[in-house]
Amino acid sequence: MRCECGQKNPPEARFCMACGRALGALLPEERRYVSVLFYDLVDSSQHFQSGLQAAYHHLQEALEEAARVARAKGGFVHRFLGDGILVLFGAPRARGKEPWRALEAALEMVRTSRLPARAGVASGEVLWAPLGSGQAGEPTAVGPAVVLAERLSKLASPGEVLTEPQTLALAPGVEAEGLGFREAKGLGAVEVSRVKAVRVELDPEGETLLRLLRETFHRPPARLNLVGPPGSGKSLLLEKFLENPPYPVVVLERMGPETPLRTTLRQAVERTFGQMKAFLALAELSPELSLALRYSLGLEARPPWDRPTLEKAILEAWKEVLHRLPHPLLLVAKNLHAPDRTLRELLKHSFPHLMLLVESRKPLFSPTLEARGLKAPPLLALQPALDALPPAERQALLILGVMEEALASLPEEERHEEHLRELLGELAGTFSAQRLEEEGLTQGGRPLSEVVQAARALVPEEQARAWHRVAARFYREKGAIWPMALHLRRAMQEREAAQAFRLLAQEAWRQGQPERAIPLYQKALEAAPPSWREALGKELQDAQASLGLAEDAPGGPRSQDPILQASREAQNPLALLPLLPGLKPYPLEEAQARLQAVAALWRAFQPRQALEVLSEFHPLVPASLRLHGQSLRAGLLMDLGRYLEAESLLPGEPHPPPAYRKADLEAKTRYHATRLRLLLETGRLGQALEEGERAYREAPHPWLAAALLSAWTLKGRFREDLFQEALRHPDGKGLGILALAHHRWQRNLDPTPLLKEALRESRRLSNPYVYHLALTSLALYLWPKAPRKAKALSQHLLYQTHRTGFAVHLEVARLLRAQLLLEEGEKVEHLLGFTPSVPLTRAWQAVLAGENPGENLGGYGILGRWVRELWRRRGAGWMRHRR
Repeated sequence: MRCECGQKNPPEARFCMACGRALGALLPEERRYVSVLFYDLVDSSQHFQSGLQAAYHHLQEALEEAARVARAKGGFVHRFLGDGILVLFGAPRARGKEPWRALEAALEMVRTSRLPARAGVASGEVLWAPLGSGQAGEPTAVGPAVVLAERLSKLASPGEVLTEPQTLALAPGVEAEGLGFREAKGLGAVEVSRVKAVRVELDPEGETLLRLLRETFHRPPARLNLVGPPGSGKSLLLEKFLENPPYPVVVLERMGPETPLRTTLRQAVERTFGQMKAFLALAELSPELSLALRYSLGLEARPPWDRPTLEKAILEAWKEVLHRLPHPLLLVAKNLHAPDRTLRELLKHSFPHLMLLVESRKPLFSPTLEARGLKAPPLLALQPALDALPPAERQALLILGVMEEALASLPEEERHEEHLRELLGELAGTFSAQRLEEEGLTQGGRPLSEVVQAARALVPEEQARAWHRVAARFYREKGAIWPMALHLRRAMQEREAAQAFRLLAQEAWRQGQPERAIPLYQKALEAAPPSWREALGKELQDAQASLGLAEDAPGGPRSQDPILQASREAQNPLALLPLLPGLKPYPLEEAQARLQAVAALWRAFQPRQALEVLSEFHPLVPASLRLHGQSLRAGLLMDLGRYLEAESLLPGEPHPPPAYRKADLEAKTRYHATRLRLLLETGRLGQALEEGERAYREAPHPWLAAALLSAWTLKGRFREDLFQEALRHPDGKGLGILALAHHRWQRNLDPTPLLKEALRESRRLSNPYVYHLALTSLALYLWPKAPRKAKALSQHLLYQTHRTGFAVHLEVARLLRAQLLLEEGEKVEHLLGFTPSVPLTRAWQAVLAGENPGENLGGYGILGRWVRELWRRRGAGWMRHRR
């Protein structure tokens, strides 16, 4: 690429190698982490005594020689300032090892100077940008490090190089003598050290890796892939290793797509073998392979073969040559991050005398040795990797790094990779995402965390905001509010960002997800102007109130919602049913309304409809509501004969439901009572008594007393204390009277008045469970004494349970009806053709079918004994009737 000044630059150059002007579409300004060298001739004015021309000649020679030394060490000679030189290491292009190279160059420039000279070196961030609106034609480094380097040079004596603590900290191994604090003009006291020698020193981890490298390449054959993220110290490790290589070494510098592979290979061969003929004579190749080899070294024009044929021939030719190497040779490939396909294939093979050490960011072959962690500030560590990229890829990577925080904040469902690719194309132009992935700078399209840190440090705030403004406009056009809001916030368009976050919060709240709305309202409040904060604060408080986390905000949106007000004023719980869809934004009130409506439907003998209304509650509503709903669902499932599903909702100790620990006494009582019912109806009387007693001791409650009283009554024992406690609960009273009736029945006393009283209680409060149990009990009691009344009751029970869907009670009704009809010698097959839900009805069905029940009914107490007695007394007679 040719610069406006006329200098021709290599394809990978981003800045002109002559004038430093930016090449291509790059940032108008950027931060750089540099080591600044200020070289200064001492008492140069004395030379003017011998005349202007002679003084100019001496100054020119001294400064030109110093500049040559600086450039040889990789420095950029930025300015000639009178009798001094300003040299930058790390701008306009970083090469790595900036602090060491700056100190090394400074020492050599001072020691080899024809005239007395001194130098100062300082490191830090600078802004690399044109001054004077770019009229000077080239960027300028502006920052404290530039001023400090100049002041240090003025403090130095002839022949001295002074530096400061930051540079020494970045260049471990440098030998320096502390001189304490010195007064620097305009800077006050600064800590100064005199540089004596420059060496590279590794940290303990690096020393360990170096030892492993030397052990690996102790003798051929050996191959190793040194891998690690950018800035992890791989290059320093290679440099230390190559200070004393075990065998003759060939070093191939970075071979990326912009570097001609043929030129690199030819230079390596010439350095190693001297004469190209000596290398070509290593193997007797066929004419085709010889032509392919000579082409790969740039000695022949491209053969007239298709690409696959040419690549295969080159690979075979190099394999032949490398197999015939006469002596051990160590090949070190630096920065091999995106290798040529043929070279990548060649790396898979091993050769007798070739030892291979490859540095890359991602593994290219096995075995590997991994370096980890940043060894310098992110910007300093990442600059070489960023500067080695083509302009478009570098620009795209910086944009990704700047925007990563916004992208990372997006919910998964809001991330659209195709949108991101389109946005990057708009901001960076055409670039290769695959190149960034191959270079190990992105992973799955997302930049490495080290790249993100460097991008945030490198890109000026105003440029980052400009990118975010473009991104916000882009996502607005796509109708993507989430990413638009995040980019608006980072573009410092606070009012627009607050409005977008508010829209997102309101949408989430309307969808019944106030937990998503709450953090969005908080983001909106952070960005909102003062005039908006009161209204936003009320919306936030009401969103929290919708989960029971706060009180209603006075004048907030909840107080103005007619559906919410109607739900609070409803006198009949069934009137809540049409309001439920409108309560979706209010999970707390929705859960409360569903519980009320479900209870009303159940008391109205509609268990199926109740179960449909009892949808899953929001996971963040209070634990007591969730546990209540879980218990109610389990009870409805039992009513419908779905006991396995019910049991999955009612786990016992030691693993109760998650909501149990935080629930209140009422919810825990309902849970234990429902579980007791499950255990009783599935024939686990002993377990029911054990768990019920434990729960009642921990939390005495009238409803739990009623449930526990039922268990003891089945056991054949009536607990007066539990009975008195049960009478205190509206539903418990009916169940307690029913238990007392069974107790009288067991003692051969007439339970009819108590059973009728239990029926009255169940109708007064409308409790289907007590109603069906009392009706069944009365029919069973009347069966031997008043068969016609029992038959009428059974007919009513059969009709009622079939109509309402109470499955287990329907099974009991069918069995009772069949039992009465069998007494009269009628056929009952139509009544027995069902699948029983519990062991008790299964055994009863078997008895009525004239079969031995075959069930272990010990867990049903007196009910189990009654069924077994039924078989003993009536089974044979019913069999005769059936025959």
